[in-house]
Amino acid sequence: MADFHVVTTSTDLNQALFRVTHGLYVLTAASAGQLNGQILDALMQVTNAPPRIAIGVGRQSLTHEMIVASGRFVANVIDRTDPNRAKTVRHFGFRSGRDVAKFAAYPHQLSEHGIPILPDAVAFYECTVETERTVDLETHSLFVGRVDRAGTRDAGAPLTYNEYRNTLREG
Repeated sequence: MADFHVVTTSTDLNQALFRVTHGLYVLTAASAGQLNGQILDALMQVTNAPPRIAIGVGRQSLTHEMIVASGRFVANVIDRTDPNRAKTVRHFGFRSGRDVAKFAAYPHQLSEHGIPILPDAVAFYECTVETERTVDLETHSLFVGRVDRAGTRDAGAPLTYNEYRNTLREG
């Protein structure tokens, strides 16, 4: 272990977890005529036949409540080549949907189920939650969603969380 800086405290462990490579997404949901979105960095494909993804969502968030109520969500892949990517992350990541209507003036399209899709996303995945596979992780829920429909664009490339964090340090 000579080459590693070994840590055990919660704060240091969280800092070490910033080395995990994963994408950055805008998770959107709709329920009772209300739309919301939040930044998501906990998403992975878990099966390919049928296609499923798993997402980790904080239980205190409005988006979590909307997913539980509707049983559906859309994950929008943020485009790393989009010059407005930092604004997108700030818009969906630093304010609560309980305090501001995030889609009041934000460009979007609606899926067949009325869930926002960002037109500048590299891709989107529209999912139905497989409720029997949802796992309670105390502060978060792990939702497994069957991918019912997806869309991709030829232009752009997915933004990773690490790339985003690096732009914050540089800019």
